[in-house]
Amino acid sequence: MAEQVRIAVVGPFSGPRSAWGELLRRSARQFTEPSLVWELHDDRGDAECGVLRAGDVTDDGGYAAVIGHFNSAGAEGALPLYRRAELPVVLPLATRPGLLAGSGGGALRWCPDDLGQLRAIAAAAAGHGLARLLVGHDDSDYGRHLAALFTALPAPPLALSALPSPWKPRAGDAVAVCGTHVGVAGVVRGLRRAGFDGRLFATDDCSVGEFAELVGTAGRDVHVTRLAGGPERRVEAAFTALAGALSGDPAARGERLLARIRAHADAAFTADGELDVSPGTGDGHGWEIRPVRPARPGTRGTGGAPAEVASFDVAVVGAGVVGSAVAAATAAAGARTALIDAGPAVPSATHWSGGIVRAYDPDPEMRALAVRSHQLLWGRSSGHARRYGFRRTGSLVLLGPGDLPEAVRGVVELQAGGIEAELLTVEDIADRWPQLAAGHAAGAVWEPGGGCADPRLTTSEYRRQALATGAQVLDDARVHGLEPHPLGALVRLDGSSVLAHSVVVAAGSGTPALLAERLPAGAGTAEPVTRRIRYGYFDRGGRALPALVDLVTGVWGRPMPEEPGAGTLLVGRPVDEWGVPPGGGTQLTPEQVEYVRDGASTVWPWLREARCLGGRHGTDLYRKDGPLLGVVPGEPWTVVAACWSGGGFKTAPAAAESAAEKVLANLRRQGRISA
Repeated sequence: MAEQVRIAVVGPFSGPRSAWGELLRRSARQFTEPSLVWELHDDRGDAECGVLRAGDVTDDGGYAAVIGHFNSAGAEGALPLYRRAELPVVLPLATRPGLLAGSGGGALRWCPDDLGQLRAIAAAAAGHGLARLLVGHDDSDYGRHLAALFTALPAPPLALSALPSPWKPRAGDAVAVCGTHVGVAGVVRGLRRAGFDGRLFATDDCSVGEFAELVGTAGRDVHVTRLAGGPERRVEAAFTALAGALSGDPAARGERLLARIRAHADAAFTADGELDVSPGTGDGHGWEIRPVRPARPGTRGTGGAPAEVASFDVAVVGAGVVGSAVAAATAAAGARTALIDAGPAVPSATHWSGGIVRAYDPDPEMRALAVRSHQLLWGRSSGHARRYGFRRTGSLVLLGPGDLPEAVRGVVELQAGGIEAELLTVEDIADRWPQLAAGHAAGAVWEPGGGCADPRLTTSEYRRQALATGAQVLDDARVHGLEPHPLGALVRLDGSSVLAHSVVVAAGSGTPALLAERLPAGAGTAEPVTRRIRYGYFDRGGRALPALVDLVTGVWGRPMPEEPGAGTLLVGRPVDEWGVPPGGGTQLTPEQVEYVRDGASTVWPWLREARCLGGRHGTDLYRKDGPLLGVVPGEPWTVVAACWSGGGFKTAPAAAESAAEKVLANLRRQGRISA
């Protein structure tokens, strides 16, 4: 096994701002990869503590990079230490203006600065016809600094001034409060107690769920500034780029690593490493204003009383790629949507997916979904598909003699759907890819437009869309049951519940436990069963390879998304382990690695000598008669989208479209959304 690469993750993992550190912690768990180790360093959101942690990191001398420093003042003091140590820094959420000015590199910042959020608040206030905006703070250093920046801004036609003390509210007043989410919540409650019932704006530290809990009923008509798409999106994007850069080139350090991170990023940066925000994207330039949402079901407000059960038009159970895409579609159509994510302790099959994308499948039903998915997403412009983590490498499906008749029909269907595809002979394969061995096959289906995607980045993009169109994500909310209710369905969570008029179950291996006897049964059907999936990462030695599925041996592989000349081949081989508990991990035994290597070297002979960089294993849900996609019998009214038998990632866009259409049609019949 290759030596593990260590990355320091610095943030507030304890103390009053630990809700922000949880974003970093969650991504560190989500983006676990072979050979990568994310080590947490707690700075408690304190500037001085942040500098001390930076000293610990640089004194250690064993880290490849740093991600974090949520606290901008701490980041400002730490950056010179990292620069002297030539240690690249990724800053997902540090927003102080001028943080990287004149640095000449060494760090990349994934977020716009605070001047943008202050302009966004001023524009929102002016847009509501307000003439005066009073600016207060929570008496923290951060709050005072931000308030001083705010009152110094020119913001015609709006008049900006500091919140006087004492102050008597007058009609038409609005107040912006700057500071930490804990401090701002206290100021907001105090203003409401003093009789102020006008509009309130809170700065971006308040864009965490805990703020709604802290502010309680005083949160009416409170609007919070947040990074466009939500802070989670920035953190996930930063982790994706850093993990991709190091997975492809574990030895990269310093400037070379920074260049690779830039190449893997979903954004552009200036020479100093600042996010390059193009003009014309709105007054906030990367910021948005959203009303405070109710506290998550089951949480307690500041008065100690249980929060009311939240009600939605649709509850989507399962936040993998299919569930996130369903939530994006229903929210965009105007349905009040809850996306229920069991959290990193119960990772979805998407987390462990191989991410191969192709339109051909020997099963006609899966093939139809894959063709539609190509039309919806994978076959669109490179720039659009790349936002979802897709890379075109081409897709090759090796066929046995018995597979040829269906392949002929399949290629015709693909071509009719506008997808370039052709049947190849074994000789064609040898001519085009001499590094492959296909003598055991009878031919192949070749799709130049196929390839592979980062499943987590795909899911993250759908989740971002869902949040941007009003969906509410319930994190770390395990579902224990679905019950009929006069309003539709009662979704039982840990110590709380959600009401919904319609339910979508896209819970992967957790689906049978939730739906039990409601799953289709009868002649010609079979109960779904879990199966272990296991694969390894092998050094591909710079070889340019297509994504490949071998229907003869069952092995498959795809290049990881790196630049030419470096990277790995992700290789899987069927494992005869059924009825296993859901879950996964990032360790394979030497025997398991050799099992994968022995089978895969039938197709890639050079794998016999290739270096293994690690592996991982997960769980998928299999069903002999194909996927479950449609309305299930019984109450409550439920759509199921599950049982993809290991090949469902490529069909996710179409599966989600189908599930969402059924839900939206039901809501329209009920008159809950417009036709």
